[in-house]
Formats: sequence, structure tokens, C-alpha cells
Amino acid sequence: MEHPKRTHTQKNANVPSGQGGFRLPPDVSVSQQPLPYGRAFVFRHRLLGEVGRIVLQETGDGRTHLSYEVVGDPADPMTAERAAIFQPLGMELARQMEAATGPTSDAVPSGPPPRPPEPKEVIESRLIPCERCGCMVAMLIFAPQATDAGGFEDYARKMYPEYTRLDLSTWIIGPALGDGPLIDRPADILKIWPARAPIERRRPAEFNSMLDRLVAGHCGLG
Repeated sequence: MEHPKRTHTQKNANVPSGQGGFRLPPDVSVSQQPLPYGRAFVFRHRLLGEVGRIVLQETGDGRTHLSYEVVGDPADPMTAERAAIFQPLGMELARQMEAATGPTSDAVPSGPPPRPPEPKEVIESRLIPCERCGCMVAMLIFAPQATDAGGFEDYARKMYPEYTRLDLSTWIIGPALGDGPLIDRPADILKIWPARAPIERRRPAEFNSMLDRLVAGHCGLG
């Protein structure tokens, strides 16, 4: 989920570049992403993953509409942390653009054209039931692209509405590491709900044993 924080429209808007351009904090990077209706500059934090994006949308009259969008569910406590990092960057970009193209006082009052829908990502997950009562006990989220802390946070952000709705013990499981048989290869695992825990590296047998104990304890089977 994305929610715009600030928008405005400028004529022939371009992101400032060169020596006087953007100065990013050490842990923040930016990449350009093409969109069906324009382009976006996506900002990532080393530990928090994607924190926001600046969307440049052509209006069809020689102007460009800018949207500053913090990513994440408003109810997610991590969204405030993302906003604290991203919002100053968006404000600085607006300042530099105004310096390059002039003030936005002549901005058109109407908003940009409606955006076409963007492709939705499908994230694999699995619910673990109690063997006695059939109630769901845990949720596993599979994150093949989570190769660092920021990658795990991306999956946590995207799946936040789902695991908070289900209110089950939830883990995000990264890709298998190293070589050899898959059953013997460890993976980084992040416990995300109901309380966060540090990322741990566990082998399948170790993690499955913990999960079996959790399931057995649901109805006192253990």
C-alpha cells in the first residue's frame, strides 16, 4: 500500500542531477523505475528496504505531476520510520526543482490523469494448522529475494495487512544458503509477528522442530 504525502505540478519537471543535485544519506540509495504512466525514483534504506518513491506523471499538457509516496500500511509502526527517512528527501527534491524550474505558484489546480493499475506481486505463504482442532497456528512467508535486512523488511511491509489480520505467529523465510542438498541448507529467518525478533540462520530440521512444538502445544498434544 502506498499513500501520497505531498503532490504538486510543474512544467517540464526533471530531477536535479550533477554536483548540486541530490545528496543521499549513507544508508539510502535511489533507482529509477519506468511506469506505464511516467517514471518513479525509488528510495531504499539498507535496513528498512524501500521507504518511498517520487512519481513523475505526465499530464499531457507539457507539465509533470509529482507525488511523494511513503510505502507501507499507515497502521504499520514501521511506516513512520520510513516516512522519517523519506520525507526530508522529497522536500529537498521539491526545493531543488523549484530552484531549477521556478516556483510552483502557477501549478494547475486539477490533479493528474487517473493512473492505470500497476501489476500486483504474488507472495507465496503457507498456513500451518493444528493437527487436533484444525485451527491455524502459524504463517510462513517465503521470501526468495530477501538476501539482506532490507529485503526482509520489504516482505514484512507487503504482507503486513495479511499477517496482522490472521494474528498468527509469523516467520519470513529467506532463500536457502550455500551448496548441497536443500534439506541441509540453512536459511535466514525473521520472526515478524506477534513480536519481532532478530534475523536468525537455521537449518530446516531445526526450524521444523520448533514449528512442530508450537503446533503440538496448541491443543496440548505435546
